[in-house]
Amino acid sequence: MIIFIELTLNTFGTINILVNNAGMGGGGRENPFSIDRTYVERIFAMNVFAPWELCRLAAPYMRQSGYGSIINITSMSSINNEASMAIYGSSKAALNHMASNLAYDYGPMGIRVNCVGPGAIHTHALASVLTPDMEARMLAHTPLKRLGEADDIAGAVLYFAAPVSEWVSGQVLMVNGGGIQTLDQ
Repeated sequence: MIIFIELTLNTFGTINILVNNAGMGGGGRENPFSIDRTYVERIFAMNVFAPWELCRLAAPYMRQSGYGSIINITSMSSINNEASMAIYGSSKAALNHMASNLAYDYGPMGIRVNCVGPGAIHTHALASVLTPDMEARMLAHTPLKRLGEADDIAGAVLYFAAPVSEWVSGQVLMVNGGGIQTLDQ
């Protein structure tokens, strides 16, 4: 991870914004009777420990520059209850909680920490499990009557990255068309 920090410093001279966007797991494929500890450790390593490490590495540079915004990409699964999502959902819930606590730790240094929680977004990952029937059930619980697009998430990330949100920290913004989409709806 230090290579990401060094590359950013060499390219831009400082770090002001960190978007922790990598993640893995979920998709309704986590049968609690067949997953093992190795799987759990891998999911938490990617979804919790990697963002924590990048926050820890980037924060000193943000402090030095006088501006910092950390945006973690979480998931609706962090607040939903659904079958076969216990590990992924709990890892993303841990990311939410970590962000709200880091907001207290980093706030005095002028660094904000927030999360963006995508609902059902048209991505390759969703396409791998989405059926027309499932999409219809999701849309029945989505007031804006469409699934999200990557640009919807990009707009929320841009909000948290920009000075316009300078008094917002420790928050989770769910970007979900006003509804709650789950794979089993």
